[in-house]
Amino acid sequence: MFKTSKFLLMLTMLMVVIVMTSTLFPFIVGKYVFFRIVVDLALIFFLLGLLFDDRHSSAIYRHLSALYKNPLVIAVSAFVGIFLLAGFFGVDPHFSFWSNFERGEGGIQMLHFYIFFILILSLFREEKDWRELFWWALGGGVLMGIYGLLAGGGMQGFVGARFSDPGFRFQGSIGNPAYVAIYVLFTSFYALYLLATEYKKKLTSSGALAIFGSLAFFAVIFLLAATRGAFIGLIAAVVVAFGYLGFTNKKWRKKLSISVGIVVVIVGILIAFQGSPVVQKIPGSRIFDITTTAKTFQDRAIMWKIAWNGFLDRPALGWGPENYLNIFDADFNTAYFKPAEGFGAWFDRAHSIVFDYLAETGILGFLAYVSMFISLLYLFWKSNSDQHKSAQISINQRQPVATPVSPFERALFVGIIVAYLIQGLVLFDVSVTYINLFTVLAFATYKFGDQDKISNLKSQK
Repeated sequence: MFKTSKFLLMLTMLMVVIVMTSTLFPFIVGKYVFFRIVVDLALIFFLLGLLFDDRHSSAIYRHLSALYKNPLVIAVSAFVGIFLLAGFFGVDPHFSFWSNFERGEGGIQMLHFYIFFILILSLFREEKDWRELFWWALGGGVLMGIYGLLAGGGMQGFVGARFSDPGFRFQGSIGNPAYVAIYVLFTSFYALYLLATEYKKKLTSSGALAIFGSLAFFAVIFLLAATRGAFIGLIAAVVVAFGYLGFTNKKWRKKLSISVGIVVVIVGILIAFQGSPVVQKIPGSRIFDITTTAKTFQDRAIMWKIAWNGFLDRPALGWGPENYLNIFDADFNTAYFKPAEGFGAWFDRAHSIVFDYLAETGILGFLAYVSMFISLLYLFWKSNSDQHKSAQISINQRQPVATPVSPFERALFVGIIVAYLIQGLVLFDVSVTYINLFTVLAFATYKFGDQDKISNLKSQK
């Protein structure tokens, strides 16, 4: 029963590939329907395992009990709970919970992500489980890219942007270049983690070469997606991750400082001369046009102002998830109405994780959201301190040293969280970001949680 549940949870990593051309929103509907069905089935088999698999169920009960004492699990639970509460007390509770055909988000989807989060924490209790999950995620990312290539080439039955379209940006099987960009950053995190652990001493093996190939593929996709927010997030992630590595290892400090300096200088030059013919010829050169005068930024600025006013009207729990449309109507900004360009876009979201959560879930929801990352930071530093203490005790007592989390692995965690948060300043969360966010948070709980307790629970299987 539990094995079936684990397989289904791994299957969710293929959600990104699902496209239903028979629906009005082909890139959205199939994904959330697939995810909910698979998670529901995983939950059913998990519960059946608890009922009929006495050999493993007692250990899982103890593991669950320990999990709910973990700060990060508590923070995630608080966020989901307040998210649902904000919907219940919002202006349209029904819509907050069920969402609509176009978005497929709301409380019902958040509940499924929470179930997914708890299930993978309950069942993925060994390193090999997570590595297998990451392989599934890589497979999903590659298939997403292949779909985009086929659609771009005009293959019959594949929908999306064509390579010949003016201003082409890669959409993959996601349908939105902005989410393609952050998605491949997450999959690159999984790929780099596998290289740093499973293939650390086997970089010329077929598995490692496959990962290198997928990373190169993701890099091309990232450039073709040409998303400025994700690009800034990537640069910030590289700088912070390298900074962390330099801080933890004096031997690397000089080389990493030089590397960061070179990256910053090159990017700075490309941004400064983004209008030149040479830079314009670079694929995805749109990412270098980083100014506050860009139309997309101006549109967002209007949305953020409307969201802020909505937050001030209902500061505690906000208007409820999915209800930004009501804020937009109540505080319509005439600057947004441009007849020559059509009515506008993005009226149901503020296009920022900050303003969307403030407006829709209030200060309580926003603080609960922030608390997840504060809790992650706490676990991160605590585990680092505990790791050094455990290593010293093991040396003094001549005991075997537990496998430590390497500085590079820690830098990867720092990098992906920074990239996600930076790009989120100008984008809102959807299913393809939520599934990766909850996966990374669950993995961080496993990686930086109390490993002594986890080891004891494993021995009691």
